Amino acid sequence: MPMNEPPLDDLLKVSKNRYVLAIVAAKQARYVTDKINAGLLDNGIKPVSQGLRDIAAGRVKFILPKKGVK
Repeated sequence: MPMNEPPLDDLLKVSKNRYVLAIVAAKQARYVTDKINAGLLDNGIKPVSQGLRDIAAGRVKFILPKKGVK
């Protein structure tokens, strides 16, 4: 799988904030890793790549943080 799959443009359609995308991708990759370690998933794709694919496909739901710090 190439490094540009899914394209950044597709991911930015989900969220304009790259920081939020990085955090969500890391959490989804951890979830995929836990599934692999439990023996529930084995698709040969690296966890971060699978997490990014899930985000681009809309299978991961998340709430954007509010602007500003209180």
